[in-house]
Amino acid sequence: MDKDYTLLIIDDDTPIHLMLNKMLGDEYNILMAGTAQEGIDMLAEKKVHFILTDIHMPGMSGLDFLQALMEDADRRNIPVLIMTSLPTVEKEQMALGLGAADFIDKSLFNEKPEELKNRIRAKMVSNVDIPDLPPELDLDRKAITKSILFEVSSGDFVHTTQKLCKILGQKLQTDHLSFWMIKDDKVQMLLANGVQPPPRYGPRELKREETFQRLLKKKRPYMVNNVYTTGRGILIETSQDEGLPAEIGIPLFAITEKQLIKNKMKIPPTVPLFGYVVLKRKRVFTSKEYKMTSVLMMHLGTILFRLFRNM
Repeated sequence: MDKDYTLLIIDDDTPIHLMLNKMLGDEYNILMAGTAQEGIDMLAEKKVHFILTDIHMPGMSGLDFLQALMEDADRRNIPVLIMTSLPTVEKEQMALGLGAADFIDKSLFNEKPEELKNRIRAKMVSNVDIPDLPPELDLDRKAITKSILFEVSSGDFVHTTQKLCKILGQKLQTDHLSFWMIKDDKVQMLLANGVQPPPRYGPRELKREETFQRLLKKKRPYMVNNVYTTGRGILIETSQDEGLPAEIGIPLFAITEKQLIKNKMKIPPTVPLFGYVVLKRKRVFTSKEYKMTSVLMMHLGTILFRLFRNM
């Protein structure tokens, strides 16, 4: 199997290396370090996409390593999962406060190995690199990602989707956000935050919208900053009544994180749509906002699809 992503495991316990290599080696290239300093040396020589490190190790601890890594401008964006055999609330809060992508009890390796795999995959697909993103938008990206990754362990599709849409709307200051589920020829609105569609606006009305039909055909996100005159966008009458000229529409695809990673973070053109997210607001959207929102949501959509499929 062609493996495109590398995980670095830092732990002074050899059995942990053997266990994780057996568990994850089919999907990723595995690098092994017995100390934090060995891990730092490997980071200087190899491109690493994810790090799993123990807390208690001789010399530099896992938390000290994490803190140092977060100060490294070239490596601070590598997700770090902190592992321990003796979890406490204090350790977890400290690790997450320092910037850890996740905190995990090692007992999960034996008890729920598939959950560990899903948590790593979720963090891989959500670690979206968007060049030249302004600092404030990068902070929004991280907050949105952190929100869904915190919720995803519950395995609840509806609750996770609601939480994601809520924080997405807050960070982008949207006046309307709706999430539509798509399966074959069926469409269903899962939620609508802010300005509501007309009472009689439902799946039948959405399917009549030219913009929605174009989305189904082209399978690409879109942005329009004047729905009044361009003829693009949905709910145009509501947008006119409420003064909402700007709209972003994002397709979500029926593909899981595992499949996205296997396909080098690219969505195959033959994959059907699973969802459709619509954002509207009174202020126009910038190109950077559009890029961040569309790319991030299409990646996070793979997490939502896995939760939906497992319902």
